[in-house]
Amino acid sequence: MGFLDYAWNISIQKDNTKVKILQDSALDQPTLEQDSYGFTVKLPAVRFHEDGKISYLGETFPLNTTGRIKVGRLFRAAVLHLTTHTLIPLPKEKIAPKASDSFTEAFAKSLVRDVYVNTCIQSLCPERLVDIAYANALAFHKLKRAERIFAPSTRVMSAILSKVNVGMVKGSLTNEEEQTVNALFNDLLLLKERFSASLGGEQINVEGLFDEKVKNILHLLEPFGPFLEAPSLSYTEHLGRCSIFTEVEKPNASEVERAFKESIEALGGSVSPEAGMDSCWRKEQDAEALQAFDSEQHDKERREKILAKIAPYVSATRFKSVSFPEEDYSQYLRARRLVQGASRRLLDILRSAFNYLDENPRQEMGQLDLPAVIQSIASNKPATDVFTLEEYLKPSFAWSIIFDVSRSMGVKGEYGRALAIAVAEAAKELMTDSSSWTFFAFSNRFYILKDSNESYSKRVRARIGGLRFDGLTYIPDAIQVAGKMLAKRFEEQRCLIVISDGWPHGYPKIPEVLKESVDALLRQGVIVIGIGVETERMGDFFRLHSSVYTQKDLINRFGGLYVDASAKALET
Repeated sequence: MGFLDYAWNISIQKDNTKVKILQDSALDQPTLEQDSYGFTVKLPAVRFHEDGKISYLGETFPLNTTGRIKVGRLFRAAVLHLTTHTLIPLPKEKIAPKASDSFTEAFAKSLVRDVYVNTCIQSLCPERLVDIAYANALAFHKLKRAERIFAPSTRVMSAILSKVNVGMVKGSLTNEEEQTVNALFNDLLLLKERFSASLGGEQINVEGLFDEKVKNILHLLEPFGPFLEAPSLSYTEHLGRCSIFTEVEKPNASEVERAFKESIEALGGSVSPEAGMDSCWRKEQDAEALQAFDSEQHDKERREKILAKIAPYVSATRFKSVSFPEEDYSQYLRARRLVQGASRRLLDILRSAFNYLDENPRQEMGQLDLPAVIQSIASNKPATDVFTLEEYLKPSFAWSIIFDVSRSMGVKGEYGRALAIAVAEAAKELMTDSSSWTFFAFSNRFYILKDSNESYSKRVRARIGGLRFDGLTYIPDAIQVAGKMLAKRFEEQRCLIVISDGWPHGYPKIPEVLKESVDALLRQGVIVIGIGVETERMGDFFRLHSSVYTQKDLINRFGGLYVDASAKALET
């Protein structure tokens, strides 16, 4: 369970198609964006430093058990906050920040949304407020004192942000600023009560209430302009420029604990005055965070081994790089919906090829089938066909699937990805031994989706979803890499399946090189099949090819083609 799997486990939004969760090592703060299906949450990656420290969301900790546990708390706070946004009963365009919003609009909308989010967490899972409070406490510790923030607008926004989340203001405000902050705070307290009633079942016009409160915040903030930024806490969604925090060498433990307890109270939770801060978390929560770290490290080592194994094959090609794509499990689920049921029907067709030498499992000689013998004796009906074909007579199969993700495939939309998923899932069911099939993608780069040492896991599915359609189309190079690995296998039947739009592009005479690559594999006894995604062009390069425009085409054309090719290969 790496960090992305951990994020899915702790997400308060359980509809994996409504929100996608990604990691981006270039980010310092999470982002929340709307997309065509729902929302995309991007989380920063944990950073490891050469001095033996780790950092996350601007906080630095020692690289030890305690430090990793604290990073886990911040990670959970970010996931909890961002995913709870997607439960707000508002139109999609009002749930995520909009690039067109001014600083004040972005801040006001975020303030109202966060009141709903915190109320929702308090209502649905109050035991998880401790993570939010911990993130608030660390943010408060790094927050500049009010008198050190020179722009009046930023000073007031910073004060109301800390007042709502921690229950207190850091530093001193002018009388006018303090009156405004108190007025905003009291209004938001009343808003929290309305939101709480809504979550309790009371019928409330949440959208109308949202618009009203945003308008009121804008009105109260207006006298303090100009507005130069939109302050936000580091674990919440990025709103834009933010300069309200300062670097602190080392958090003061007593000050952080005091702010933590104040934040718990402000959020509507409670903690015993005598209880230490660290006692507020269950042991299994800290254990899960440590497991995420260990799993991430193990996965990194495993990926490096796979890359080292495949790199020699790629070095002889024109590919710019070989890598694993980013993971996007939600996109996999969204694409899979386009061919719902296709993999199962395709599987039924393909199984006939696997049963070619075992069409009549009942034999008059061979391996004794004990259940059949017992049934024969119990029914007093003598039978001689109580033997099965010897296991060693069954053929062995190996597959390699390569999927074109060049820019030209992007015009097919998600349909190409969906077809690739259908074929992969059929392969997963056919190949009971996961080491007997592989799955790769290519453009002018080579991507590893499933190595022979991996199972068809959630992580593999997430890699399929993370593919982006871009770059040139080096079909012959992909065939050479996958084909060389496949040709070295000892299975009785080896099959390479190429899913593409049939437009090789990227260097001189690439169509001729493609034909030569296919012919070379055929001479080695490898079955090579081209699946054309809404195109007839695969017939220009592949002797065995099928054009797929619908699910029915995939099942009948490709399925029938493979069955025929498999039968002929087994007869020779």
